[in-house]
Amino acid sequence: MISETLNQTVNEIFETMYFMFPEQITKPDSHFSLPLQCYVSRTNFVKQKGTTIIFAENSLVNQMAMNFLGEKRSFEHIELIDIMREAANVIVGNYITATNKPPEVSFEIPVVDKTTMISWDKDSSYHIDSIYDIEKHFFRIALAG
Repeated sequence: MISETLNQTVNEIFETMYFMFPEQITKPDSHFSLPLQCYVSRTNFVKQKGTTIIFAENSLVNQMAMNFLGEKRSFEHIELIDIMREAANVIVGNYITATNKPPEVSFEIPVVDKTTMISWDKDSSYHIDSIYDIEKHFFRIALAG
């Protein structure tokens, strides 16, 4: 149930904000080449144990910026951090609302960095770990705690 809600949230956000259509996949090794340059966002819940981690391929975040802002250009690193932070805010906020968490449960401002993924093996410490192909771009969202 929780994983379905998260999947619906990801689909809704990408379709309405970025005009992109996520496809959840089970075997990413047949879709993407490693190493993969990504932006990563970490968002901690307040008054409840848990963290949301989102990985998005660099080219996906640039495409999200183009679709959201309606500008066809390469965006600066700082602009892409803002786009990734806003995506995390909306996804986590909508997820909290959809799962009917108690009103005191909120989340911290997402922290965004760049990383290189050299493996996407499922991490057993994550409660949920979902990988998507979004128009040939890598996207992963995980919940820990």
